[in-house]
Amino acid sequence: MYESLKRIESVKILLGVTFFILLNACTAHYPINNPIISTNQVKDYSLEDKSDTGRSDDLLLLLTFSGGGTRAASFSYGVLQTLAETQIMVNGKKRRLLDEVDGISSVSGGSFTAAYYGLFGDRIFKDFETKFLKRNVQSELAKRLFSPFSWPKLASLYFERSDLAAEYYDEILFENKTFQDFVTSKGPLIAINATDAALGSQFTFFGNQFAPICTDLASFPVSRAVTASSAVPGAFSSIILKNYAGTCNYHLPEWATRALHERNVTTREYQHAKRIKSYLLAEQYPYIHLFDGGISDNLGIRAIVDTVFMEGGIWKKLIDLDLEETTTKIAIIVVNARKEMDVQFTKKDYSIPLFDTISVATSIPLDKYSFETMEILRNNMSQWRTAITARRCQGKKKPKFETSPAVSTKIPECGVQTYLIEVSFEMMADESEREYLDSLPTSFDLEPNDVDRLKAAAQQILTDSVKFQNLVTDLQ
Repeated sequence: MYESLKRIESVKILLGVTFFILLNACTAHYPINNPIISTNQVKDYSLEDKSDTGRSDDLLLLLTFSGGGTRAASFSYGVLQTLAETQIMVNGKKRRLLDEVDGISSVSGGSFTAAYYGLFGDRIFKDFETKFLKRNVQSELAKRLFSPFSWPKLASLYFERSDLAAEYYDEILFENKTFQDFVTSKGPLIAINATDAALGSQFTFFGNQFAPICTDLASFPVSRAVTASSAVPGAFSSIILKNYAGTCNYHLPEWATRALHERNVTTREYQHAKRIKSYLLAEQYPYIHLFDGGISDNLGIRAIVDTVFMEGGIWKKLIDLDLEETTTKIAIIVVNARKEMDVQFTKKDYSIPLFDTISVATSIPLDKYSFETMEILRNNMSQWRTAITARRCQGKKKPKFETSPAVSTKIPECGVQTYLIEVSFEMMADESEREYLDSLPTSFDLEPNDVDRLKAAAQQILTDSVKFQNLVTDLQ
C-alpha cells in the first residue's frame, strides 16, 4: 500500500513538472519590438545638442570598437581609459579628451564596452571590469543554458539561446535600460551594429534603420541590441525583429527613389536603396533575423561612412548638425582587436579539420573586409576634407595656409583637418607581447591578467601613436 502511494505521488510530481514545462514552453516568447504609427515617433539619435554636454563644436571625435569577445571589450576599455587621462584645452579650460567623444560605433565584443559607457559614463571605470571583463561570462551562460530552470523557456520555439543571453546581460550589466536611456544619459551617440542574415548587410540600431520597418527604437532593450551585435552564428541564435512596414507613413528618401528609378546597379546609391526597399516588403520579409555585426563589418566603420553618404554627404551632415562653420577638426579612432587566423594546419599533410575549416571560412572574409573597410574610410576622410575646405574657402581669393602635422599636405585656415588613428595589435613594438595577445581567444572568458595586458597594450599603442599625439597637440 505504501509503495503504491509513493508511485502515485511520483507520477503526480512528474505530471506536474511536465505540465509546468509544457505551460512555459507555450508561453515563453522573446520580447517583440513595439510598432509605431508615424515616423515622427522614431527618434533618430544623432550628434545634436552638443551644448548640453559641454563638448566643443571645434572637434568632431568618433570612435569605432571592433569585434573579438572579451579581448575586444578589454582593448576598447583601455582606449577609454587613455582618453580619460588625456588633458586638452577647450575654450581656455582643461578638459578630458574622453569628454569630447561625440559618437561610438561598435561591433560584437566592442559593443559591450560602448553600450555600458553610453549608459553609465564614468561608472565604467569603477565596476565594468568586475561585472564583465574579469568575469567568466562564457561559463555562466553555459550554466544557464543547461540549467533545468531554463529548460521550460528553451522548449519554446520562440525563446532561444540569444534570448537567454540577453536576459543575463540585463542582470549583470544593462539593468533593463533602453535606447531612450542613451539620450537621458547625455553621453556620446552609440551605434550598435549587427548583421541582417537575409540581406547579408549591416543593421545599425539607428532611427533611420527602424523607420522603414515602422518600429520604435526608444523602447528597444539595449541588451538585445548588444546580443544581436555579438551573436556568433551557431553558438548563438538570431535576435528577431518584427517588420511593421507600411503602417507608419514611411516614404523612401528622394535619393533612394531616384537611384531605384535610374537602376545603375553598380553604384552605392542603388545598392543602399535596394536594401531599404527590401524592408518595405513586409509580406515577403515579416521578420528580421540579426546575427554578429562582425559578419558584415568587424570594425564598425561602415555605420559612419554610410550615415554620411545617406544623409547627403559630409557638408550636408555638418549643416544638419549646425557645425558647418565651427568644426575645424574631424578625428576617428579605430580600435581593432582582430585576431590573426590560426594556420597551423599548413604543417599537416592531410585535409584541414572541420573546426579549422570553419575558422578559415569566417576569418578570410573578416580579414579582407577589415582591410578594405579601412581603405574606404581613408578615402572618405580625404574626400570629406576636400569637400569641406572647398565649401568654406569658396570666394576667398588667397586663403591663408597652415601645415598640420597629422597630414602631409598644407590645409587652408578656412578648411578642416582630419585625423585617422588606428589602434591595433600590429602596431605594438614588443613582438613577443604582440604574439601573445594575438593568441588570446575571442571568447567571453579571459584570465584577469590577460585583461590587464590588453588594457595596457591599448593605452601604450594609442599614447605612442604619432597621429594621436598630433591631435592632442593641435587641441592645446
